[in-house]
Amino acid sequence: MERKDIAVIGASVAGLQAALTLGRARRSVVLFDDGQPRNRAASHVHNFLGAEDLAPSELLAVGRRQVAEYGVALRETRVSEVAVDDDGFVVDGEPVRAVVLATGLWDELPDVPGVVEGWGQSVVACPHCHGWEVRDRPLVQLGLRGAPDRSVARALLLSRWSDDVVLCTDGDEPTDAHRVQLARAGVSLRTERVAALSAGEHETQVALKDGSELQAARVFAVVRQHQQSDLAERLGCQVTDGAVVADDGGRTTVPGVYAVGTAASPALLAIGAAGHASTAAVAVHGDLLELDLGGRW
Repeated sequence: MERKDIAVIGASVAGLQAALTLGRARRSVVLFDDGQPRNRAASHVHNFLGAEDLAPSELLAVGRRQVAEYGVALRETRVSEVAVDDDGFVVDGEPVRAVVLATGLWDELPDVPGVVEGWGQSVVACPHCHGWEVRDRPLVQLGLRGAPDRSVARALLLSRWSDDVVLCTDGDEPTDAHRVQLARAGVSLRTERVAALSAGEHETQVALKDGSELQAARVFAVVRQHQQSDLAERLGCQVTDGAVVADDGGRTTVPGVYAVGTAASPALLAIGAAGHASTAAVAVHGDLLELDLGGRW
């Protein structure tokens, strides 16, 4: 089998952008994807210049059509095997010279009934992505038990979109310093355990275990993020604090392996993931060019 230049693993915005940039550089690219992007539950992609109000599936469909125009080969499968060989790598039986990991993250949601059912619709994570649509309306920030610093920080951030924000800590007790910060930002505080969320047509009901209820235009949840794939570790890449360690060009600690988007930088918004992938793809092309001219990794 002919060895292609690059395998891009993952075809959400980061993987598609990497494949697009590399395809336009006349590199031979094979793109692997299982069709399960992290943002598939969301109705729209926001805060993405030129793509406002597209559904994630629509944005990715456009991207797939674009990369196909540059000869990118698509394999609709989740990668199960990846290995190093004398001339590069073998990904699910296909030999390549370099690997771009665009495998992204998955979100561990708060353990509260109704969160999973509402995820991406009545329950979201990022106010930069979903805050504008519910600005100046009652909002609830659902904390993550055991992560009080993050819960308070997210509530403080959310207060820029509305003057009516309630932080539900789900049983955690904030410190005195936390309480002062929340009061200064005008954020109300409820420390009772949360019994359940129930989404209505226009509002979500937050039931607390003391019997009281809150109404919110939307619930924002703090989540824990995890790598969607263990391929980076299987290839020997360093993974620290849930992110694949990479330089500004996406180069990991293993020569020939690159990490892009949220696989390398978990805090990136969708448009930031695409930008990061484009920058890394330029570095991949440059590194391969150096190899073509007799250099080494």
